[in-house]
Amino acid sequence: MMVVGILLVVSLVLVAVALVILRFSITFTLSEEFREIGVMKAIGLCDLKIRGLYLVKYAALSVIGTAAGLALSFPFGELLVSVVPSSIIINNQNAIFSNFICAVCMVGVIMLFCYGCTGKVGKMSPIDAVRNGQTGERFRKKSVISLGKSKLPAAPFLALNDIVSSPKRFGIITFAFFLCLSLLLVLSTTVSTAKSGTLFNVFGIADFDISAKGEVMELMTENGREKLKEYLLDMEETLARNGMSARCIQEIMFKLPVSHGENETSVAIYQGTGTTADMYEYIEGTPPQSVGEAALTSLSADRLKANIGDTITIKTIDGDKKLIITAIFQSMSYMGEGVRLHEDEEINYIQAQSAFFTQIKFTDAPDQKETTRRMEKIQKLYPELDDISNRAESISNLLKVVDTIDTVKQMVVVLAFILVVLITVLMERSFIVKEQGEIALMKAIGIRNGKIYAYHTLRFVFVGCMTVIAAELFALSLTHLFIDPIFKMMGMELAVDYVINPFEMFLVFPLVILATTAASTFLASLYTKTIAALDTANIE
Repeated sequence: MMVVGILLVVSLVLVAVALVILRFSITFTLSEEFREIGVMKAIGLCDLKIRGLYLVKYAALSVIGTAAGLALSFPFGELLVSVVPSSIIINNQNAIFSNFICAVCMVGVIMLFCYGCTGKVGKMSPIDAVRNGQTGERFRKKSVISLGKSKLPAAPFLALNDIVSSPKRFGIITFAFFLCLSLLLVLSTTVSTAKSGTLFNVFGIADFDISAKGEVMELMTENGREKLKEYLLDMEETLARNGMSARCIQEIMFKLPVSHGENETSVAIYQGTGTTADMYEYIEGTPPQSVGEAALTSLSADRLKANIGDTITIKTIDGDKKLIITAIFQSMSYMGEGVRLHEDEEINYIQAQSAFFTQIKFTDAPDQKETTRRMEKIQKLYPELDDISNRAESISNLLKVVDTIDTVKQMVVVLAFILVVLITVLMERSFIVKEQGEIALMKAIGIRNGKIYAYHTLRFVFVGCMTVIAAELFALSLTHLFIDPIFKMMGMELAVDYVINPFEMFLVFPLVILATTAASTFLASLYTKTIAALDTANIE
């Protein structure tokens, strides 16, 4: 669900960016074909028919693109299913019909968007074909800044002047860049949080330093609880003799029928050995204080229509157990279902279904380097243990899809790079076409090509800087907006305390956007070299 949810977020953002690029493309086409549009209006064609000519072309392009996307969706879906653990059953009925309906809806959205973007045709007149697309009229002040009062050099001033003079035009570019960078920052924060080990509490387990997978399944017998206590006590004593004072913990999970009144469901039931009830995190209420008390997840409470103070009944092979609910907690295990028993509650371990890894919590708070050294030492003491991991690695293994999400992030980096290049080149070429007369005039008064290149490049560099500032300010808010619902679908109730990767967030990704923008703009601005001072003759 995390992979699917994140891919859905990525898809929505990419669709938004694609629509922005489509708008640039349509605007650029209309700017280049002002003569044809002017002539068509001069011979009597109405706006609707002219717009229809463009809509037919975009309809053909959208159908071809959507058909290609529909065909590729099936192998991509198979690839997505292949990364999901085989123990999960995925219902994929009517996939062809669902994909076809989505494709048809996408064509409809594109056509409505294209119809709105071609509205510029109504503002053009036959005189545009004569005046090179310019009316020569302006009834407002061009800018709020003045060259005479500015201490900036010519190129930065002109770049800044254009941005403040056309906030709508450059605001759209900023928004497109903002979406690309924000998507990278959201994914970076999500992966960093998943790899940090801070999500242990949302799995309903106690804090620990390292974990190890042992043969605890052998202890799932009728007297398994006593054997498990002996196993953990022996491990604690062995670690203490080797200079590692620690507390050893083991979570055991059962799957049993639970009822409240007329409501009944099969729920995951947890009991920790080596723990106390106050070692876990609860949303509300107080931890179970004695036998006969239990905590319930919000999802299970809703299904059973139970709340704090109510009594639930668990059906076991030794008879029914009646427990009073004293607290509500959150857990992403088993999609948010669960009941936590008091550590002294008697339950037959022959009913146990699975177990988490054995958790080891050092009592002397060692640093990361010392923890790594102790992991190696424990592996030598217990060669039969598998996969000895620190907390970050353990939580990553529980989530199972962190590497897949990391791969999605790397894919989005490449897509963001391509999108920024496309947006920059399209917009710069559009500006050059629209500003041909101004560029020619600049050359006529002696401004050299290098200054013009710098002027055009700085416009997009300034936009890139504004994008970076805005994206950094809203990165965590957008992460909560997009990623929190994914976690909540899996049982999380409280907001996630996200962990950022400063190297990626403040250096790598901003530099990718800025460097790509600057390089793309500079290369596209080289086209201004083809404009000569004689082109001023076209200015009306």
